[in-house]
Amino acid sequence: MTNTSSRKRRRTSTLPQDSEPSKHDIFTQWCLDRGVQIQNVKPAILPGRGVGLITTAKIKQDDRIMFVPEKPMFKPDATVFGKTQTKTWTQKASPQVQLAMSIMQECRKPESQYHKWKATWPTPEELLPTLPLFWSKTLQSHLPPSLQQPLERQRLDYEKDLSTARSFANEAGVELDEEDFKYHWSIVNSRSFHFKPPGARPGFMVLCPFVDYMNHGPSGTGVKVSQTPKGYEVDADRDYEPGTEILATYGAHPNDKLLIHYGFTLPTPLNPDDDIRLDSLLLPAMSSSTTSALQDVGFLGGYALLPATNELCFKTQVAVRAMLLTANEWEYFIANGEDLSGDQSGRVREWVLGRLEEFRELAVEKIEELEGLEGEDKDAVKVLVGRWRQILEAIDRYEREGR
Repeated sequence: MTNTSSRKRRRTSTLPQDSEPSKHDIFTQWCLDRGVQIQNVKPAILPGRGVGLITTAKIKQDDRIMFVPEKPMFKPDATVFGKTQTKTWTQKASPQVQLAMSIMQECRKPESQYHKWKATWPTPEELLPTLPLFWSKTLQSHLPPSLQQPLERQRLDYEKDLSTARSFANEAGVELDEEDFKYHWSIVNSRSFHFKPPGARPGFMVLCPFVDYMNHGPSGTGVKVSQTPKGYEVDADRDYEPGTEILATYGAHPNDKLLIHYGFTLPTPLNPDDDIRLDSLLLPAMSSSTTSALQDVGFLGGYALLPATNELCFKTQVAVRAMLLTANEWEYFIANGEDLSGDQSGRVREWVLGRLEEFRELAVEKIEELEGLEGEDKDAVKVLVGRWRQILEAIDRYEREGR
């Protein structure tokens, strides 16, 4: 292991004659100097995708690509507002605000070693306009209904964290720049990892160098990222040719979640994890007794059309049957996954199609409104139009081919 790391260290730090090291070269060397093991990958600018990691040589399945020990990870600093506040800070501040304030205060120091790392992150001008949380009210109002509640939860989390940080900063006599806080809070929200070293209870949020270069890939497309007692290890999920981007799966996230947390969506054919949420269509159509019955069995909410299979999820099948069938028929379906007296999927489909037509009209209306907006961020508008088109395409396909 040591010999492999040494060979990589020499190769990574060698630059062509007369060339100036880029910020990514400088940060790569910074990582290597702190014990990060990097094998046959490097950061690269990817057109239309920002920065990612690409392979520099062939990699075999299960080969170790990276190992990041605990030492170079950036951890929350319990003394960020002074030792006298340490106990109350760790008790009252969320893990996210603890890490955000720690890295923000650290990067205020002109001599901080972390400036080399920060230089590789997107700037505030690049990052913040992509996040729906910081969009204008007009753009936020054009988000799909499924994103309104998650956006509100995120807003409340942010405002609570900001209030906590401001309270402690005032008490410590430290000036809190909200724009700076907003940026570092967003960096932590989109780039942090959870780390639990042996004996730690509980674990804590960290920033993990070099691993955070990896872009997201949906289920089945990412390398294997695992926490060990000593750090984070990244192993190849398959064979790779040189010049191939390696991805990490942040989770089996539908495009709604990717948009609200990371500011992007994936093309539907490339994201088998995507779903089109139908709660705004189903919940208003339910009687109070149906709502109570579904809640009792854990099937209230979370309804979706699944573009990857062009099917309704099981929870949706259960919910619609609760409105269409007798209690005995409905309970039989929940227990067995099939209907008691003949297949009722046709009735379910017809009922859903009636509501989907309303959703289709809303999608067409939103696309037209967005394309006519002026004075709004063009990239944000493009992302919103793209998401509504994905919804429209999923509805149209289900109408044509659904079963």
